Amino acid sequence: MESCMTTTPRKFSRIQPELRRENLVAATLRCLAEHGHAGVSVRKIAAAADVSIGLINHYYPSIDQLISHAYETLSGGIADGLLKASEAGADPRDSLSRFITESFGPAILDPKMLGVWVVFWSMVRHSADMAAVQQRTYGQYRAALERHLGALAEQKGLPAMNIRAAATALNAMLDGLWLTWCLNPADFSVQEGVAMCEGWVDAFAAGLFAERLRA
Repeated sequence: MESCMTTTPRKFSRIQPELRRENLVAATLRCLAEHGHAGVSVRKIAAAADVSIGLINHYYPSIDQLISHAYETLSGGIADGLLKASEAGADPRDSLSRFITESFGPAILDPKMLGVWVVFWSMVRHSADMAAVQQRTYGQYRAALERHLGALAEQKGLPAMNIRAAATALNAMLDGLWLTWCLNPADFSVQEGVAMCEGWVDAFAAGLFAERLRA
């Protein structure tokens, strides 16, 4: 992984604001991945981006704003990948399989990113900006799962149930397995992780969830 710190002399150049923000976000993610909470530092991020602290303050008046932008960028990219994969499904069950498989892909199942997410999650309770990003991105994941689970329930002729709770349950399972794997990849293989989630969806399709949470 590229080091958060650099000894290369700073290069002052005129770059389009949006590109400059992208560079700052990328540097922020590198710092958080390498240093965890210690990476929440304007000084370290400035060094990683090879810019002055003043330039960062120009674009982001507070460190919270920079971290929340990095959070939204990373979360948004993951959400886009999951939605694109699942929308390509031939039917509701296939869409869910694609969502699950993508959730265990290399872009998401990366132990190096654990430090990044730990920082993000710990800040959600104390930062309005971070909380807003979390609500938006989590809403995207759950809405996609609600849509696919609802379509599957209709296809299988299942009784009315709390689809929102079902989507929350599957999303929590995916999150929990991701965290467990990042902490110790030896606990289970990617294939086993996919199989666990596929088994949950099979049980849902068989009506077992509907028996517990009727609408």
